[in-house]
Amino acid sequence: MFPYSQAQVKSALGRVFKRVCYEVEGIDHLPQNGPGVIIMNHTGWEEILLTILAVPRTLKIVGMRELMYLDEAKSMARVFDTAYAKEFNFARRQLAVVFGKLLGKPIRHQLREFGYIPTRIFTDIWPPTLGCNGIRESVRALEKGNLLLFFPEGGYKRDGIMRPFKHGLGLILRILDRRGIQVPVIPAAQHSAGSISTTLNNRFTPRLVFGAPMVFNYDGISPDAFDEGVVNELQDRVKKLLPRACETSKTY
Repeated sequence: MFPYSQAQVKSALGRVFKRVCYEVEGIDHLPQNGPGVIIMNHTGWEEILLTILAVPRTLKIVGMRELMYLDEAKSMARVFDTAYAKEFNFARRQLAVVFGKLLGKPIRHQLREFGYIPTRIFTDIWPPTLGCNGIRESVRALEKGNLLLFFPEGGYKRDGIMRPFKHGLGLILRILDRRGIQVPVIPAAQHSAGSISTTLNNRFTPRLVFGAPMVFNYDGISPDAFDEGVVNELQDRVKKLLPRACETSKTY
């Protein structure tokens, strides 16, 4: 019955994409239970699909707030500024607005049931705060022992070039550390943009690579220094994993 659980959606996706092959390395680095955050480079929708299919645990996915409010004009306007929709012509934009108004509410209900945590993109003039950007909800989810999928680039480009990570995770980790909860962060890299054809077959074999978990201790340093250290170290770790993610074994 609608809205569908994540288990139901995952089962349906497995059937729809049953012809798609993919490779996974380091899945044993993910915690079998308890809180954790997967940090991954972002190039499109394929890595989200493959992570849902590959990870055995239920996921909470942190993503754009606007995708939950497609029936709001301001949210749709912001979607049109994303890398995916920026080049939409007038006809496609009007069609998107119509579908947004028709499907906004059911999409919102389904994303919520699935475990989607809405966030606004972090920028220099729009820093993360407890009142928005999914910070509070992410903290609650980790306190309850959930596994989060987090894209710290705050946007995506399908050229495969990783953009600078934005701040936000450091604030979440600091809050939890003060509450006596240390959360492992698993750096991950993927090469999957364009790997799935319109006929739901492979163009090439995409790869997900999960690195060893990292624990950050907030102890005796300033909040800004801690946040900057988290961003820099995680970006460096994901960057080092990218060559292994790009080792595709087969082209179709």
